[in-house]
Amino acid sequence: MTHRVAIIEFINESNTFTVMRTGMDDFHASHYFKGEEIPANFRGTGSEVGGAIEVAEARGWDPVYITAAHAEPNGPVTEAARAEITAECTRRLQEQGPFDAVFVALHGAMVTETDQDGDCQFLREIRAVVGHDIPLAITLDLHANIFDETADLAQIAVSFRTYPHVDMREVGVEACELLHRALEGEITPKLLIRRPPMLVGCDDGRTTEDGPMCRLLEDAEREKQAAGILNVAINAGFTDADVWAAGPSVLVTYNSGQASEATADAVAQRICDRIWSFRDQWDLPIPLEHCIQRLKSAAADCGTMVVADFSDNPGSGAYSDCTALIASMLDAGIGNAAAGALFDPDAARELAAHGIGAEVTLSIGGKTDPSVGGGPLKVTGTVTAISDGRFTFEGPMFTGLPGSCGLSVCLRVQGLDIMIVSDWMQMLDRNIFRTVGIEPSEKSVLAVKSMQHFKGAFGPIASEIIITDAGGLCTPDVKRRSYTRLRRPVFPLDERHV
Repeated sequence: MTHRVAIIEFINESNTFTVMRTGMDDFHASHYFKGEEIPANFRGTGSEVGGAIEVAEARGWDPVYITAAHAEPNGPVTEAARAEITAECTRRLQEQGPFDAVFVALHGAMVTETDQDGDCQFLREIRAVVGHDIPLAITLDLHANIFDETADLAQIAVSFRTYPHVDMREVGVEACELLHRALEGEITPKLLIRRPPMLVGCDDGRTTEDGPMCRLLEDAEREKQAAGILNVAINAGFTDADVWAAGPSVLVTYNSGQASEATADAVAQRICDRIWSFRDQWDLPIPLEHCIQRLKSAAADCGTMVVADFSDNPGSGAYSDCTALIASMLDAGIGNAAAGALFDPDAARELAAHGIGAEVTLSIGGKTDPSVGGGPLKVTGTVTAISDGRFTFEGPMFTGLPGSCGLSVCLRVQGLDIMIVSDWMQMLDRNIFRTVGIEPSEKSVLAVKSMQHFKGAFGPIASEIIITDAGGLCTPDVKRRSYTRLRRPVFPLDERHV
């Protein structure tokens, strides 16, 4: 029997502490595909939708490709953008239905101007068209903030188990294989959600240091061996969003014909207790001055040192234009180095107008909010490259997908090559640097705006990794923020009350 399955994506991780908003231009800058554009761009890629296509073709589904919209992390999604994307999705669902099932790739931490749970807001619109009687499977980023309503709208949920997220395709495959079993009548899946009283937990989900998240995932895999437990997803949460559900959560997908809700609840509670036991284990970045001291003391032939500008990570909705780290590297005379990607469309246009080889004096960065992470930095440098910013991810994240930084330039200031871009882009792939002629492996120091994802691409060439907090928007010190919608009490804001 052929199953007719709608395949959809709507992904944004929304930082509510930024002054920015995510509009349609941001989706177009990343990707916004419709209909048959989706398999043409996603087939064979390391993405959730790529995994869904793989299962659809292997299982003989009749897949109906609806919409696939993705924007880099930024502020809440504007109502205009949300409405446009949702209307296109529901129109196609109405025109091309009925369906036997639906697959939706989400982030899990989307906030819109009209709903602090943008993901459920979108799922409600889908359910209004397809009804509540067919199974719906979702994939989630490991940093999802999950609201209780999710369990009313989806029956299957599978989250990434790696950070950096290098298992996107596998997660898409797993979710769709469970969906296929539901379509075949083998299982009757249901979803249960629990959360510990925490805003910060799971060591932010890091899986490269063999820390708490690795132990939690081992626990989840053991729990999954019980009869009727189909998946145990652990989300570290996203602290840069002031929403009720911010923080770690556990999602148990279970076969209601084989396991009871009480059994699933016991599984979730055991994992929540384990998350709580790790509450004091955080791998925090080092101060900027300590970072610079280490760079200055390193031997000239020590290989490629990679410095992560943690708090200015555009992958968490930071501005990506903070200049404190770049200024400190210049002051310290750090040579044979590169830094990127600094967001400054005005500077990119001005430098591109001067042309390659021009020596230019101008202010770069620090313009979105000069009070955060260093204001505009005046420099004199030489334009060494100009690019349209287009590239293909080589992996291990988003392997095979197209990407763009918009108009991009390389400005060489002293011994530092600064990549200046027109669209936000977390530095998680070596091909991003290469768009402006920077070969990462040839540099003694690489300064990247990222928290953790950079390790997938740059870890293999790094002689040493230094993670620093240079005063950007996404500082890990949550006590410096004012949360007004977050459930309370919650750790660590209310340590004495939880």
